[in-house]
Amino acid sequence: MSTSLKGKTAVVTGAGRGIGKAIATHLVAQGAKVAIIDIDAATAADTAAEIGGYSVAADLTDPVSVNEAVDAASRQLGGLDVFVNNAGVCNPGELLSGDIALWDKQFAVNTRAAYLCSAAAARTMIANETQGSIVIITSNCASKPRLDLAAYCASKAATQMMAQCLALEVAGQGIRVNTVNPGSTETDMQREQWARLGVGPERQIEGDLSVFRTGIPLGRLAQPQDIANAVSFLASDASGFVTGQSWYVDGGQTI
Repeated sequence: MSTSLKGKTAVVTGAGRGIGKAIATHLVAQGAKVAIIDIDAATAADTAAEIGGYSVAADLTDPVSVNEAVDAASRQLGGLDVFVNNAGVCNPGELLSGDIALWDKQFAVNTRAAYLCSAAAARTMIANETQGSIVIITSNCASKPRLDLAAYCASKAATQMMAQCLALEVAGQGIRVNTVNPGSTETDMQREQWARLGVGPERQIEGDLSVFRTGIPLGRLAQPQDIANAVSFLASDASGFVTGQSWYVDGGQTI
């Protein structure tokens, strides 16, 4: 079965830059019409202009804003076949001395927003009798603990379980829900994290036993395109019997 997305409509959140931008760009290259939802109206509009798509600005942690944005995006596209929840944040910090505000922010964006967006997308698909695909970007940290990343790990783990529960709820309507779990990926967000921690990419690639961190067997960081390729497959009809699954795209980092 073909992985082409010709004739499909897709919405990607947090696609102003990084992994989200790569996903939106690749979905267009595969034939889909794409709309972007992002809190940053300027970067969303820039990406939309580059790929010939649409953009909607929204606070993804607010249910009213999310519902309005998903409705606006689906109307602009003329339907909703694929929804990719990519928006996320990562703020390193220890559990014992961490800032509770940073804990709350990561759960708000990584978990609450993922739930609100995915549920809104599923309701839209059901209302339109569309047997669509929802892909939620989590992280390999959803199943592997990391020092300095407790809130991020916990929020992504919660989101992964939410996705599996949603997959059960909407399977009867023919809607598939899967997660893509990237490892260390070369993006602006990853570089910002390295700067805060005072480390570089070699710690991810080679590992660091002093902080119980394993390396990447394939010997390189993931590129945003690697994540986009996995999303594209899960969005396509070629994965029509795949739901409730977590696809790790991390070069073997979780082995």
